[in-house]
Amino acid sequence: MSLHIGVVGAGRTGSRLARILSTYDDVQVTAVAEPNRPSRDSFSKTFSTKLAVSDHKRLASDSLVDVVYVCSPPTTHNTVAVDCLKAGKDVICMPPMAITVSQADEMISAAEQYGRRLLIALPQRYNPINQETARLIDAGKIGYPFMALASFIENEYNRLNDWHDWLGTWDVGGGGILMERGSEMIDLLHFFFGQVDGVSAVCTRFAIEALNKAEDTCLVDLEFVEELSAQLALTGAAQYSADSDQYPGSIFRMQVFGVEGSISLAGNEDALVLSTKKNKHQVIPLSEIRTGLPSDMNRDLIDAIIEDREPLVTTEQAREALVVVVAAYKSSQMKRRVETLEQL
Repeated sequence: MSLHIGVVGAGRTGSRLARILSTYDDVQVTAVAEPNRPSRDSFSKTFSTKLAVSDHKRLASDSLVDVVYVCSPPTTHNTVAVDCLKAGKDVICMPPMAITVSQADEMISAAEQYGRRLLIALPQRYNPINQETARLIDAGKIGYPFMALASFIENEYNRLNDWHDWLGTWDVGGGGILMERGSEMIDLLHFFFGQVDGVSAVCTRFAIEALNKAEDTCLVDLEFVEELSAQLALTGAAQYSADSDQYPGSIFRMQVFGVEGSISLAGNEDALVLSTKKNKHQVIPLSEIRTGLPSDMNRDLIDAIIEDREPLVTTEQAREALVVVVAAYKSSQMKRRVETLEQL
């Protein structure tokens, strides 16, 4: 069986995805929908699609397509997903799932109503380093975890400073760095520590001069139901980093502190460090990690559709991450702590 994928959005994300999908023997990228003609033509030529259209509804109505992969800007996710589900297609959507909780609920309801699958491509749980960290925490290797410090720094300075680029805009991007990266980072914290109870956040445009852009930097304090606190720092304006000799353009780091030890991990490095009374500085390389969980996100999402099963990250978990993102924006705007059970 060969699964035929239609990609909505022929930009950087859509093209990167198509290159990945092209490596799978049982997957064909057969169609693309993109309103920008040069981008659409370039994508279609590169990946030899049989259909190249400007409107996602045209793509969704074509028998060439089994699954629609939504790679368009965040404010379009709800409309595109609901239209494609209504047309009888399964849908995989890049994060954020939507820009409001009500939109996410509409997408979930549409999948149920039309009997189709809706999956969200949240990547962090697929990293074996993160999977091993979750296992160590669950196994009690550091005792009761009481605090975590996490950061995601990225260099999107030029795009964010470009008035004509949609990244970081409210009207197309749905917000700044928190909307762009927050769902995947919060989902990872959910993976480690369970549900978030309260959120306090400061989201500001510090470094970017383009006045039509939202926040370039965000600090989020998270209080978990399991009586643990975490701080998440996000920025998309980090042109430089002293953490690496060769700054790859994005760096994720986290430290987890327990009463009997701590764990340090970096998502772009191939090791984590476990520190306990017995082992002061134990480096666990990626080559020694065997979690038994899927590590290829797109392969898992495709197999979930073919096998009619849940992927590693469920749609409900993606919704829960979005709830925290929306709560963080509300906290920043109202300058107060927001509980995730509040009407968002």
